[in-house]
Amino acid sequence: MRAILALLVSLTAILPSGMVLAQAPTDPAVAIRQLLSSTFEKPGSALSLDPIVVEGDAAVVGWIQDDMAGRALLRARNGHWTIVACGGDALKAAATLQRLGLPSVQATRLATSIARDEARLDPTRVARFATFGELVEMEGHPHPPATVPRH
Repeated sequence: MRAILALLVSLTAILPSGMVLAQAPTDPAVAIRQLLSSTFEKPGSALSLDPIVVEGDAAVVGWIQDDMAGRALLRARNGHWTIVACGGDALKAAATLQRLGLPSVQATRLATSIARDEARLDPTRVARFATFGELVEMEGHPHPPATVPRH
C-alpha cells in the first residue's frame, strides 16, 4: 500500500496541475473539458468549450478564450485524449477529418453531428470559430502536456 501511495504522490509531481490520475472521468465530454481547461485556462482567462462533439475515439470542440476562438480535433489513443489539430471551419468538414486520420464513416458522422450541435448555438459564437485561420496539426510538434486518462 505504501508503494502505491508513493507512486501516486510521485506521479502528481510530474502531472500538470488539475490532472488527477485516480479520478479520471468516464464521460468523454467531461474528460475532454478537464483536459482542455487544465491545459489552457489561466487566471483571469477562462476557456469556454461548446459544443463538445464526440464520435467514438474522436471529438471536435468549439472553443473561445479571450479574443481567440477556433475548433480542436482530439483523439483517444492508449487511454488518453490528445489534441490532434486546431483550426477554424476546416475542422467541421468530413474531408478534413478523413485527411487527419478518421475513417470515412466516422468523419461523416462527426461532421454531421458538429453541424447539428453548432446549429443550436448563437450564430455569433459559431462565426468566431472560423477566426482561428489555417489548420495547425499538433502531433509531432512541441506542445504543452495534453493528455488526461480516459477509461
